[in-house]
Amino acid sequence: MNNDIEHLLATAADDTDRPLTTDVDDLLVRARRSVRRTRVATAATAVLTTAAIIGGLTAWSATRDESIGPAGTPPGQTITIDVKTGRIVDNETGKTVVPAPPVSPLPDAEVLNRCSRYDLAYQRLAHSERKTTDHAGPINGRWTVLVKSGDRSVLNALLLSPDKSIVATCTMSSPTKPDSLARTAGATVEARSRYRNPLTMQDGFQVPVPGVSRVLLDIAGESSPREALVGADGYATLGHPGKDNKLIILNRIRGYDSSGKKVYDQTPKPFTAPPRRVDPSVIVKTATPITPVVVLTKDPETGKPLAAAPPVSPLTDDQVTTRCRGVDDIYFKDLNQGGVGTDDGVIRAAGPVTKDWQVALKTGTGDKLTAVLISPDKRVYAWCHMLTATAKGPYDYARAAVQANGTFADSGVFGMVPEGVAQLVVDLPTGPTRALISNGYYIWGLTGGNSGIKSVRIRGYDAQGKQVYDQKKSIDTDFD
Repeated sequence: MNNDIEHLLATAADDTDRPLTTDVDDLLVRARRSVRRTRVATAATAVLTTAAIIGGLTAWSATRDESIGPAGTPPGQTITIDVKTGRIVDNETGKTVVPAPPVSPLPDAEVLNRCSRYDLAYQRLAHSERKTTDHAGPINGRWTVLVKSGDRSVLNALLLSPDKSIVATCTMSSPTKPDSLARTAGATVEARSRYRNPLTMQDGFQVPVPGVSRVLLDIAGESSPREALVGADGYATLGHPGKDNKLIILNRIRGYDSSGKKVYDQTPKPFTAPPRRVDPSVIVKTATPITPVVVLTKDPETGKPLAAAPPVSPLTDDQVTTRCRGVDDIYFKDLNQGGVGTDDGVIRAAGPVTKDWQVALKTGTGDKLTAVLISPDKRVYAWCHMLTATAKGPYDYARAAVQANGTFADSGVFGMVPEGVAQLVVDLPTGPTRALISNGYYIWGLTGGNSGIKSVRIRGYDAQGKQVYDQKKSIDTDFD
C-alpha cells in the first residue's frame, strides 16, 4: 500500500465526499449506496474480547444472594445484574447479556489529539471544492468526546463538534495507526436507532431520550443481547472489534435508566424512500467510441512524455463477473433486511450480478481488480474493486442507477467518456497520464484515485489530437 493512513481511512463509511444535509431521509439514501469493507488484523484488538461492565445500576450489597435483587427494585426494571460476575440477565428472555466494551482509559485530551492528527476526512472535505453544510472545522481540543472505548492502544470514539452539527467516528488500531475516521450529521447518527440499516461494529448511534445509562441491543443472527457502551447524551458504541469488522443489523434497541427501569424500546424499521422519479425507459447512454488517428505520446501542453494507461486486466469477463459476484452477494444479502439499495427499485430490479452483466471496463494485475459492470437492462452499474481473489479480502463495492439523462454520476473513481473525445490525459502529481478507455468509460489507475490526491484535471482530445474537453474533478481516494 502506498500510504497506510489514507488507505485505512478510506474504508470509513464517510459522508464527506457528498454535501451533508440535515435531511435524514436523504442522508440514509446516500448512506446505503455502497458497501465498503476491509479487514485490518491487529493484535491490540484482542483486549476487547474481555469486556468490562461500565456505568451503573444501583449498587448491590456484597452480602446479598446473587439471585435476589436490591430492596425496593423499581417497577418496570427488566434486567438483573450479578454482583459477583458483573453479568446482566435480560429478564424478558432469561438470557445473559454480552458485556459492553471497556471504557478507554485515555484522557479526553489524548483522544482528541490522536484523532485530530489523522482527520483526513476534514482535509478531503476542505479541498473538495463542493458546497456542504459541514462547517464544523477540523477536530481539535474544542470538540467533545461523547463516548470512548478501548485500551491505551486501540480506540473507538464518537466526537461532537463545537457547534453540535457533526459527529465524528474515530477508530484506531494503535496510537499511530488509524482504522477509520468519518464525519456524519448528528441527525443521521440519531436516525441509526430508528432505521434497520447495516452498520459496522464501530458505527455509533444515539438513543434520543434523557437519562439513559444502559443500552441493550438485539442483533440479527445473534442469540443473546449485547450491551452497548453509553456515553454523554445517549450516544453509544459497540466498540472496535478489529478483525471481526462485520456488518450488523439491529433488531431491537432498549434503554434503561440508572435504576434499571426501561425508558426506551425501539424496533428499527426498514427505511422507505420516495419512489424514484426517473423515467423507467431511460437507459445508459455512452459516447460513441472514437479511434484516434493521431495517438498522443506526449503532453500537448508541456511536451512531457505521457505515462502509459493502466493495463487491461488479464482476467476474462467470466472471471471478472464471478469474482465480483462474491461481494455482490453480500450486497444483496442485506437488501431484505433493510440494507443498501432497498430504497431504489431500479437497483433492486436489476438483480444480482450474473454472467449476463456486461464488463464495461476492467483493469488490474494479479489479484488486484477494478471493474465497471453494466446490468442487462442497461440501467444499473456495479463498481467492483478487489485486492484479493475473493470477498474475504479487502474490497470496495457500490451500485447506482442511471440518471434521467442516461449518465452515471461521476464518483471520482471512474468516469464516462465525454462525447467527441478519443483520448484522455489526466494530470497527476507524478505527471500527465493517459487514461484507459473502454466501452465509453475511462479510468487512470487501479482505483481511479490515488492516495494524497484531492483533485485532478482531465483533458480530452479528439481523433486528430485537438483538445475538446477540460475539466477539474474532485477525487474520493480509495485504498490500493
